[in-house]
Amino acid sequence: MTEQRKNIIITAGCSGIGAELSTYLLRCGYGVLPTTRSLEHGQALINALEPSLRKYCTPMELKLDRQEAIEMFVQEAAESYDKIHGLINCAVCRNSLTDPYEMKMDTWEEHYRINVFAVACLSSKIAEQLIRQDGAIINFSSFYSVHVPDNRIYDENTIPTSLIYASSKAALNYITQYMAVRYAGQNISVNAILAGGVGNPSRQGGDFVENYCYRTPMKRMAHIDEFNKAVEFFLSENSRYCTGQLLSIDGGWGLL
Repeated sequence: MTEQRKNIIITAGCSGIGAELSTYLLRCGYGVLPTTRSLEHGQALINALEPSLRKYCTPMELKLDRQEAIEMFVQEAAESYDKIHGLINCAVCRNSLTDPYEMKMDTWEEHYRINVFAVACLSSKIAEQLIRQDGAIINFSSFYSVHVPDNRIYDENTIPTSLIYASSKAALNYITQYMAVRYAGQNISVNAILAGGVGNPSRQGGDFVENYCYRTPMKRMAHIDEFNKAVEFFLSENSRYCTGQLLSIDGGWGLL
């Protein structure tokens, strides 16, 4: 990457919302370090990019379920880059649980290890070792972190949102605001996007989509690219006085 481009780490940046953000920010002039559990996915992302952008994209392997892997990742990034300008936490554990409570300690630990501990651990180490001053951390949370899921909208083909997932995202909101205060003196902003449901026909039944859209004031699900501009704002100089915010992008779901 060249010195002219600000470098952004995006966890789970080679698939889903993470891949969308990686591509968008590359086109906006950033250098992107998307993390992935498998570098094969990283190569697939690079292959899908315009040739002129590929040299600014450096996928890095990161397994967030192990603390030593997080620490090794930060060390490797520090050896390659003097400064990181931003961290976007997109990685999530949201396994399909048929029971919305799923009262098994191992299942809770699995989700909280990724959705809570890994975000807090990685964010603090990146802030203190690679951002240090004048940077941004953006966490991808969920509108279900502040609203109890309306499981009436789910059909038999779509698994309801679990207590485990929703409560882990509520914990992430607290981490966001705690760190916003902790790093305010270093001019590091920490904000979260509370994302609404993204349309995915391959994983969502027709009845669920119809029910979801009826329940949402804008009468539709989110498109995967509708979080890009908010991320761009939180990374930009225009948001330097904005920190600790939980920005809902949910089509008005939380208004009803």
